[in-house]
Amino acid sequence: MTASGTTASGVTASGVAVNAQCLIETEHRLALADRAWRAEVRRLHGPDGVLLHGYGPLGMGEPGTRQRTAYEVRRVAIAAWRQVRTRGMTAA
Repeated sequence: MTASGTTASGVTASGVAVNAQCLIETEHRLALADRAWRAEVRRLHGPDGVLLHGYGPLGMGEPGTRQRTAYEVRRVAIAAWRQVRTRGMTAA
């Protein structure tokens, strides 16, 4: 922060605070989405389901299923978190 209350990239302190709050909110949404997806994968594929199938086709689930819905919600939450996180890194 400079004496005028801006970061080296010209972002105000209030802008950094708003971005920090946005990051907190997207991290929370990501955590909830991840928890729901993991629970669904475990329900369908057992306690090691995420480990064994989480990053392959079985981790996505079939279209129209609860697992696919949970997977898509998680995918969107990850993208939102990455976008806010990247924006925060350039604002600091």
